[in-house]
Amino acid sequence: QKKKMPTQLHNSYIITQIKSGMMLLDQQAAHERILYEQYLNVLTQQQRTTQKQLFPRTLSLPPADAELLKDLLEPINQLGFDIQEFGANTFVINGVPAELTGKQDEQQVMESLLEQYKSNQELNLGTHENIARAMARSAAIKKGRVLDAKEMQTLVDQLFGCQVPYLSPSGKRCFITMELEELAKRFE
Repeated sequence: QKKKMPTQLHNSYIITQIKSGMMLLDQQAAHERILYEQYLNVLTQQQRTTQKQLFPRTLSLPPADAELLKDLLEPINQLGFDIQEFGANTFVINGVPAELTGKQDEQQVMESLLEQYKSNQELNLGTHENIARAMARSAAIKKGRVLDAKEMQTLVDQLFGCQVPYLSPSGKRCFITMELEELAKRFE
């Protein structure tokens, strides 16, 4: 029997067939969970591939954000960034994690990461857990992004390789299932 490929719904959800019926994944929540576990793993094992930028980008930040980034440079660079201080409140982005290359604006990712990190601070997470959450949130595939069949299948496979596939780091459900009997009842 040929394996059925997943389908995207409204560029936000992925429908996939399972033995007992169907599963509906929230692509953003699922990707956040996958990235969160990957980043947490990297921060504890400390190995990541960095893709050097052909043209390094300069990042200028408000003083408070610049201070925060200085404090977080070591773990952020562990995730595959290559960011260095470059004078007052300014940094140079020489490299980004390989999986972000060409997919997202690294300046936006950094700004979003700092915002997420600050909003997570009231949760009293450890630095590594907070950075992993903030980075996953910033780098995840957003709703509205078109995915091809291979990307969808990879997302499904990677999600079920996670320790906690059910919930995103912020506690949103990653997927729901519907049994065939339940579907049949809906049509009665």
